[in-house]
Amino acid sequence: MKNSILILFLCLCSLSFAQQKVNYKVHAHNDYAQEFPFWEAYIGGASSIEVDVFLKENTLFVTHSENEINKANTLEKLYLQPLKQLQTEGRLRSLQLLIDIKSDAEATLKAITKAIKKHNLDEVEGLRFVISGNKPKATDYSEYPDFIQFDHQNLDNLDSIDLSKVALVSVNYKNYSVWNGFGNMVAPELEEVEEAIAKAHAVNKPFRFWASPDTKIAWTRFANLGVDFINSDKPAEAVSYLKTLDQNTYVNTQQIEVYQPEFQFDYNDTPVNVILMIGDGTGLAQITSGQIANGGQLTVTQLKDIGFSKTAATDDLVTDSAAGATAMATGTKTHNRAIGVDPDDQPLQNITELLGGKGFAAGLITTDAIDGATPASFFAHRKERDDAKGILSDLEGSEIDFFIAGGKSKAALVPDSYQVKTLADFNSIEEKTAIYVGDGKVPSIADGRGPLLPNSVKQSLEILENNKKPFFMMIEAAQIDSNGHANNTSGIVQEMLDFDQTIAEVLKFADKTKNTLVVITADHETSGFGIISGDLDKGELHGEFLTTNHTGIMVPVFAYGPQAQNFRGAFENNEIFHKILAALK
Repeated sequence: MKNSILILFLCLCSLSFAQQKVNYKVHAHNDYAQEFPFWEAYIGGASSIEVDVFLKENTLFVTHSENEINKANTLEKLYLQPLKQLQTEGRLRSLQLLIDIKSDAEATLKAITKAIKKHNLDEVEGLRFVISGNKPKATDYSEYPDFIQFDHQNLDNLDSIDLSKVALVSVNYKNYSVWNGFGNMVAPELEEVEEAIAKAHAVNKPFRFWASPDTKIAWTRFANLGVDFINSDKPAEAVSYLKTLDQNTYVNTQQIEVYQPEFQFDYNDTPVNVILMIGDGTGLAQITSGQIANGGQLTVTQLKDIGFSKTAATDDLVTDSAAGATAMATGTKTHNRAIGVDPDDQPLQNITELLGGKGFAAGLITTDAIDGATPASFFAHRKERDDAKGILSDLEGSEIDFFIAGGKSKAALVPDSYQVKTLADFNSIEEKTAIYVGDGKVPSIADGRGPLLPNSVKQSLEILENNKKPFFMMIEAAQIDSNGHANNTSGIVQEMLDFDQTIAEVLKFADKTKNTLVVITADHETSGFGIISGDLDKGELHGEFLTTNHTGIMVPVFAYGPQAQNFRGAFENNEIFHKILAALK
């Protein structure tokens, strides 16, 4: 085989990966047809590898048929020698080699038994040889050595044969369904498929479909149905995908309450207050994931004034949080990593500075640290988002009356003009206030944060209302983004549901005052998140990811309150700043 030395080297270097525990077993179908038989499937983590064998001139050739024989490809060279090498080196993991006999059953099986014994592979722990294709009668299974087992392909006689030599039960999928691996099986076919699997499991035998669909949806369906060996011609891809199946599947156990907005405001009024809510990394899929998990409804999806924001930075189609938030905070697009400065790194007046000069109070609440790119864009002016010292020093003289955020570990860098308080002590904005709720980022929902974000927003809105001044507040749900970077479906959903509960508190305030403009959007989408399957009744969804980075996908903009109609349509992200100012006249 070409490049065999290179492949052998890669294999030996990669065995630690292949030996990782997987939740679902993959059967490498027709492995002999791969460019690198055995090694490709083994490195990829397949639990079972299939090889077709034809006996001719006392040689076991690897081939589907006699007329396709290549004399260089023998069972010994391509499979038994590599197995022996790995076993000798102590690097052989548990594996099933399924040998599909294409020639005379009795003679070929006799030669296979002899070849296995020749390499002393007949008593290797964790290695089993399973005979498929042309096999002896089931009544004759017991006549063969203990290390030889069989792939039984009949569900109708499982109660009448000796099953001690049966390693697994395999049947032709096409006898049960015509489903092609996209969408869903129809109910009658699904019932037949489930019955087939149940018959094998009733006698405690592993089950496999052959000639089955070979797509991600199919792998997911078969895994969920309990198919023990998932058939694939792409074993490495299937193993990699199935390793993430549990992490990327989320079932919601407790639904959140959905608030129904009253829509009693006058669209033509001028708002007094503005609340900008940013779900960092939140696109339509992230919102939809929360909707599915919550039985089909969210508070945010009750809103009627909806637009789309184009998020590109000046130097890249795909923005980062710094450039994305700066565009919304200043009305000017800039380059990635920039905080409150233009493409030439010159300071830009942000919305808190502009409104502060007109008597507005201003507050920031985030589940990130206060020097995170999004909150920083509303008070700082730095060309580099990692300049924590410079960013935090810019709080001096800023118009930010209070912040609730993580970042306690850097509190010494925050100007002394900010009085550090706890949430329990926070009851007014007569003095500038810093409230830390995390050393770095605020703890995640998964780590026990609880309803901190909606509760702190509710408390802050009561304080701002009592202050009797118009106000601007930016609220960021930062960890939808971080879970997108981690490709963690459950984290995305948990943080999205928390954000929606926070949205509910804001809309309740807006309905109470009838003079508050609420804008809900994102700085960008993270991960190219997609929902490929799920169940609304169960609150279950399975997600998949395009990347661990941000994407250039437009993000939704929801608006509520006076002048909300101006946020319909598709527009550049910096227009959010100008639309807010136009609403305030």
